[in-house]
Amino acid sequence: MHILGGNVKIRKILSRPELALYSVLLVLIITLFIALPRFGTVQNISNILLRTVPLLAVSAGQTFVILAAGIDLSVGSVLALSTAIASIVMPRSIIAAIILVFVSGALIGSLNGLGVTKLNINPFVMTLGTMSIVGGLTLYIRPRPGGYIPREYVNTILARTGSIPLAPLLLVLVTIAVGVSILRKTRFGRYIYAVGGNEEAARLAGINTDLVKIGTYTASGLFAAFAGLYMTARIACGDPLVGTPYLLDSIAVVVVGGASLAGGRGTMEGTIAGAIILGMLGNVFNLMDVDIYWQYVFRGIIVVGVVALSYLREIKSR
Repeated sequence: MHILGGNVKIRKILSRPELALYSVLLVLIITLFIALPRFGTVQNISNILLRTVPLLAVSAGQTFVILAAGIDLSVGSVLALSTAIASIVMPRSIIAAIILVFVSGALIGSLNGLGVTKLNINPFVMTLGTMSIVGGLTLYIRPRPGGYIPREYVNTILARTGSIPLAPLLLVLVTIAVGVSILRKTRFGRYIYAVGGNEEAARLAGINTDLVKIGTYTASGLFAAFAGLYMTARIACGDPLVGTPYLLDSIAVVVVGGASLAGGRGTMEGTIAGAIILGMLGNVFNLMDVDIYWQYVFRGIIVVGVVALSYLREIKSR
């Protein structure tokens, strides 16, 4: 079956359209280096890296879901819940906290997948409901920012070598390696493209489409939990609202990276470029002293714009 062997079709999907995006990214970086002298400082590049880690992690998980023609609105809530759980459990055991955070992320993701596949609930509605439930649970556990995060955990996750944030850089590389490897090197990755491209054809080819979808939502929950563990170190507490920006930002990153909201088209490499672009954008706003509320306005415009462009691109490709 071509959809299983998938090599011809997958190669077409992965024909590196993201190279154009990286060209734009390179031009943008060069422009910013020239226009904003403070942009190119070691300290500022470090700040961009620090804010890109959680955005990339959440967006990587969102990529799996969107490629399979779904959407996950609960990623921000899962991230926030992860910080809340960590802030309570870590004073007793760091290892236990990490395990519990990943288990909770996987469980929430699996429930999303089961709701979408077994109960036939629309992905938007299902994950919106999960977002509300998990958000309420997080507020119950941690009504306001607080809790204690052991210093050794913070120092390990944010470890530096001189001015270089070495540990966050390694976390970025690990996220990239895992995300790219799953999509490019595994049968699960090929199945994701098959299900997103044509679910009925994938089912007729013998793919367990329900299991693939559940797997994508579970992966999304795990990546969001990973981002939460990083943010726990960065803010050194639990925060019920820390995940709020990542809902729209993760979707925008995936779409900016060239993925189709209809599923079946996109790459992890594109998502990486999208995460860097949005991370840089927030940094530039801060360098230009743009008020925070205007930052939200501009980010909202960007999200609407890229989604609209994606929709128009889908119409033209039909």
